[in-house]
Amino acid sequence: MSAAKHSNSLAPITEAELKHLKMPYRRLLPYLRPWLGRFFLGMGLGALAASFNAVMILGLQLIFQLVLDGASKDLSMPVEMAFVGKINLGEMLGLEPGTPMGLWGVIAACACIPLLMFLSGVLEYLNKYCLAWVGTKMLFQIRSDVFAAIMRQSPAFFATTKAGELMQVVSHQSRVAQSHALQVVQLISNRPLTIIVILATLFAMDWFFTLMSLVVFPLCLAPILVIGRRVRKVGAREEKEVGAMMTAMHESFTGIRLVKANAREDYECKRFDRANREMTRNILRWTRATEMIGPIVEAVASIGIAAGLVYFWWKERPAHELIVLVLALSKIYPPAKELSKVSLLMQKTVYAINNIFRVLDRQPDITDAPDARRLPRVSGAIRFDEVSFAYHAPSGAKLEKAAVRGVSLDLQPGKFYALVGPSGAGKSTLFSLLLRFYDPDSGRVLLDGEDIRLATVSSLRENIGMVSQDTFLFHDTIRENIRYGRLDATEDEILAASKQAHAHEFIQQIQGGYDAVVGDAGCNLSGGQKQRISIARAILRNAPVLLLDEATSALDTETEKIIQDAIETLAQGRTVIAIAHRLSTILEADQIIVMNEGRVEAVGPHQTLLQTSPLYQKLYQLQYQNGG
Repeated sequence: MSAAKHSNSLAPITEAELKHLKMPYRRLLPYLRPWLGRFFLGMGLGALAASFNAVMILGLQLIFQLVLDGASKDLSMPVEMAFVGKINLGEMLGLEPGTPMGLWGVIAACACIPLLMFLSGVLEYLNKYCLAWVGTKMLFQIRSDVFAAIMRQSPAFFATTKAGELMQVVSHQSRVAQSHALQVVQLISNRPLTIIVILATLFAMDWFFTLMSLVVFPLCLAPILVIGRRVRKVGAREEKEVGAMMTAMHESFTGIRLVKANAREDYECKRFDRANREMTRNILRWTRATEMIGPIVEAVASIGIAAGLVYFWWKERPAHELIVLVLALSKIYPPAKELSKVSLLMQKTVYAINNIFRVLDRQPDITDAPDARRLPRVSGAIRFDEVSFAYHAPSGAKLEKAAVRGVSLDLQPGKFYALVGPSGAGKSTLFSLLLRFYDPDSGRVLLDGEDIRLATVSSLRENIGMVSQDTFLFHDTIRENIRYGRLDATEDEILAASKQAHAHEFIQQIQGGYDAVVGDAGCNLSGGQKQRISIARAILRNAPVLLLDEATSALDTETEKIIQDAIETLAQGRTVIAIAHRLSTILEADQIIVMNEGRVEAVGPHQTLLQTSPLYQKLYQLQYQNGG
């Protein structure tokens, strides 16, 4: 059914809209749900890694006392431990009083430091790997769904949306949404717990010192909040500029022949540089914002270390206790700095996710009716019943002038029909309505007596083959470009179709034959060669209805004769509708349909129209007045 909304849903998000964007967490849950087990494992490992900080601090406290406080000379000396109090290692190990650790004991104790660091690193690695694994799986499904949602859209959508922006949503913004969202989750779930665990251990070791440190800690948050407000929109702006840059690249690459023909390389480079320069500025703003926070936080934190040093001098406490406390405090600031980036990461994430779901939520203009049935192979009877249709402007408003108005036609199976008329007469629009690229505003299009809106779109188009003057070939082998007409075709069927299209001869002469790569959009082949491959593709498709859209208008006389022969082979037993500006190609049509300003002006064979249609007479005389 035809959707009511025709406007472009991918228009860039405005500055005003940025203020109201929200993170659609619930929308991400379906992508996370299949991997919840691995996700919670990663979260659990993150909590374990955060809790392991207490083990590290207590281990360092024990090791420093054993090595630096003289306990290594007498293991029966009591050792102070947070949460536990004093313990006697000598008694615990059953050693005699005065038993020293010795050199190897000290080495073993000191070796526990890298062991503790290694275990902490392993837990951090497993935490990040599990979440990255989940993120990769989510990214695959998000990209797959976004691409599928785009492919479901009608040509009207692609007519008003830049391909570069679509590429950015599928490739870049889906990755930003996945990576930043999981990074935010990891930071929020792991870093606060890390800070809490370290602070709890510090309070157990020295509550007064820790309390004084917390007086300094809010001073570390102040620059985070100030800078965060100033760069709130930087992340989203950067994502917008990435889209502009990709659009410039895509248009330059796809239109490279036009660029070269007009010597506009410098112009395109300048156009690209404008988008690239703006994106670079935003990257620098983003980098300045994120990296400025670290030194400011560290500078403020050093105040606490200096104050702690004065405190330990005043209390005449041993240096190893200060070292352990400072080391523990220093482990608070990295997670605090990372948490400071959350608001900036959120800006990019919210922008990317909202763009992704705008694509996923956009309903195609053309969809199957709820009770649509699959068409069998049709005979090819086509009827346009009082069909009228007007295109829409990019803004979504319907154009005042209709492309076709009150068109009624009955086309019999197995016959050859031609559409002629000046540009803008509505010929191509009839093709688009028959293919159901658009639905008529009024009237019906019937195939074998059935309204095509009541049939599934896929089964409708399976019954229609098309050869256009704008032949598109994929950057693949000749074989795969022909096979695109019917994906399950055998090698023999591909060869047979190529021979019928008069393509087999030139394919054999090309280095690589059917395995030769045609290049981007078939740039390694001539226009006539691409056209013959397109005809071979249509022959392989074997559809009962064939549409020819000026298939020979851009070819030289010799090539046109070859293509005409191939088309005659292709047209046998099919209902053929051809749009042609060269009247010489359609003089033998069973019926010629003359169109003008969206209406059917006359219908009949060539000789009849020469007698009865002033417009056809004019078109004929314009082409043959010089003795054609």
